[in-house]
Amino acid sequence: MSRPPAPEAPAERREELLAAGLRLFSDRPYDELGIDDIAAEAGVAKGLLYYYFGSKRGFYVAIVQAAARELGARLDPDHSLPPAERLRRALDAYLVYVEEHSAGYRTLLAGGLGSDPEVRAIREDQRAFVMRLILDGIGQPSDPPPALRAALEGWLSFVEGVSLDWLLRRDLERDEVRGLLIAALGGALAAALAADPSLDVDPRVVGPAQA
Repeated sequence: MSRPPAPEAPAERREELLAAGLRLFSDRPYDELGIDDIAAEAGVAKGLLYYYFGSKRGFYVAIVQAAARELGARLDPDHSLPPAERLRRALDAYLVYVEEHSAGYRTLLAGGLGSDPEVRAIREDQRAFVMRLILDGIGQPSDPPPALRAALEGWLSFVEGVSLDWLLRRDLERDEVRGLLIAALGGALAAALAADPSLDVDPRVVGPAQA
C-alpha cells in the first residue's frame, strides 16, 4: 500500500496562504475582500486563516511584512563596488523584484489598511531602508540636510509611480526604466543643490543614465 502524502509543514502552509493573499490584495481593495473570499482563493477553511493570522487584518499585515522583507533582501548592497555601480545594481534588483513579484509590490504600495499604524510603519521602514541605501551610495550621512532629504523623498515617490506605471503598461524595457530612474536621481540631486548650494553633493555621482 502506498503511503498517504506527508502533511505540509506549518511554515510552508503559511507561505502558501501569504502567496494567495498577495494575489488577492494586489488586485482588489482591502474592504472588498472578506475572509470567505480569501479562504476560497487559498482553497482552505477560513478557520485555518484565523489559526495562522488571527484575523483578516492580521493576515494583511503579515502579507505587507512579507513583501517588504523580500524587497529588502533583494537590495542588499555590495560595498566593494563604487557608489554609481552600487546604485545601478540596487535599481536593477528593485526592478527585478517589481517585475517578478508584481503582486507583492502592488500590495506593499496599494491602499488597504493605509491608516493602520502597523501597516504604515512597515511601509515607512521599507522606504527608510531604501533611503539609507541611496544616501550611502552617494556618500551622504543617514540624516541628510532638509533640501537633500526632501529631494530624495520626492525621488522615491517618483520611483514608485514609475514602477506602477511600468507594471500596468509594460511598454518600456527594464534597462530603459532603470535609465529613467537614474536620470531622475541626478536631477533630484541637482535640484537639492540649487535649493541649498552649501550641500556637499555632486549630481554626477550617480553616473550616466545608460551604461
